[in-house]
Amino acid sequence: MKAQTKTALAKAGVGIMCAVMTALCGLFMYDRSKIMYYTAVVLFATAAVAYCALDGEKYPHASRTVLVGAILTAIVVGCYIIYVTTGLSDRFNDFDALKQFILDSGFWGALVFIGLTVFQVVVLPIPEAVTILLGVAIYGATWSFVLSVIGTVIGSLISFMLGKVFGRKLCNWMFGADNTEKYARILSEKGKFLFIIMLLFPAFPDDMLCMIAGITSMSYAYFTVICLVTRPVMIGLTAYLGSGAIPFSGWGIPVWIALVCLMFAAFVVISGLRKSIESRKPKRR
Repeated sequence: MKAQTKTALAKAGVGIMCAVMTALCGLFMYDRSKIMYYTAVVLFATAAVAYCALDGEKYPHASRTVLVGAILTAIVVGCYIIYVTTGLSDRFNDFDALKQFILDSGFWGALVFIGLTVFQVVVLPIPEAVTILLGVAIYGATWSFVLSVIGTVIGSLISFMLGKVFGRKLCNWMFGADNTEKYARILSEKGKFLFIIMLLFPAFPDDMLCMIAGITSMSYAYFTVICLVTRPVMIGLTAYLGSGAIPFSGWGIPVWIALVCLMFAAFVVISGLRKSIESRKPKRR
């Protein structure tokens, strides 16, 4: 297929996607959130016009950026529409209602749970433990662990990609300029090994770190490997400890005592480490 044909098809595809998403916004968002509606319409219109007007051969970087931005915007807006129209926005305050919603999804329940986990990592300011324990209540510890790892890794990769594509401005808007500058400096100065430690322990804002890591020089390959190694650790602990695998009687009592002591010691060490890391001043150039 000739390059001109591929370019024409790509531009037509982006135009159709933006038109479809604009129509969906009109159908499902206009009466719910005017700000979200008008913002989404402007973004889709701008993306469609910009991508079709740009010369991909002359401005390849700008063309790719607009394309990725349009696709990511469509994903975010699509998730928001699903979130609102399915009633999830009203169910997040009710654990039993959210559980019943996933159960009512039947065969697709696992995919709904994974999507919920992805949404939690990228957008929702709720603790990771909430979705993990929700999975335990529905699927048991093992399947909750598996599904939560899949959703968390996908969500982490999306956050990292958003940081790469939209840069510091998006991070400043979501987390504040001070937090963005602080953690970006830490990751840049202290190296990749520190990123592993910060993802392993709950004292650090891991979901925030994934997006901020995107504005550093960290590669997609390294980030993916680190997520696959580190994210399952706390998910596994939360899933199995929250499932009641260790009883509160008999042999479980000394085990719980030992775990509490270890957690307290780890909390003290990690808190000290966090204060030490975050209080260090930037190096002078």
